[in-house]
Amino acid sequence: MTDIEVRAPKINKLLPESGWEEAFDEEDASVRAVCVEGGQATSDGRVIFDGVLFRKTDFRGFRAPASELLDVVFEGCDLSNADFSRSSLHRCEFRGTKLTGAIFSESMLRDVKFSDCGGRYSSFNFSKLRQVVFEGCELESADFVDCSMKGVAFGRNRLDDISFLDTSLDGIDLTKAEFSRITVTPSKLPGCKVTREQAIGFARTFGLVVEED
Repeated sequence: MTDIEVRAPKINKLLPESGWEEAFDEEDASVRAVCVEGGQATSDGRVIFDGVLFRKTDFRGFRAPASELLDVVFEGCDLSNADFSRSSLHRCEFRGTKLTGAIFSESMLRDVKFSDCGGRYSSFNFSKLRQVVFEGCELESADFVDCSMKGVAFGRNRLDDISFLDTSLDGIDLTKAEFSRITVTPSKLPGCKVTREQAIGFARTFGLVVEED
């Protein structure tokens, strides 16, 4: 659990159900106030998702840079290699969703929660994260290069080979995360909360010789 407060998506509890083709408005490339169950999502550019629950929908290879996602839930979906770069995500949740190779680079994420997601090789490079929580996720080899992070929590996640290069970790708590090797910029590390064992690992990464008791 985390003490970071993330505002939940504002979604109508009685959403009408629909497939992707029926829900997607081609005129303004949007999906609004609907529950999309299953199906294959397709896009060739910017989209708007507003007040939507996607359940077990296939977004593999979905390309939608510069999109707007407001009050959206992805539940049991597959977003492998989906491209949401340069996008705005506000009050969104990703639950049990596959995010392998998903791209959120150069995006703004505010009040976003990722729980029990597989995010290997996902990219958040050059993004701004505000009130964002990762819990129970696999983030091995994910990239958070040159990010701005405030109110971000990494709970019980797997972070091996994750990169925080050029990203300040001041105020970030990694004590519950599992990792043996991560990439950080030494000057950006002060203020990061780690366990004693993790601290020894960092010291060895920076070339220090650590004597055991």
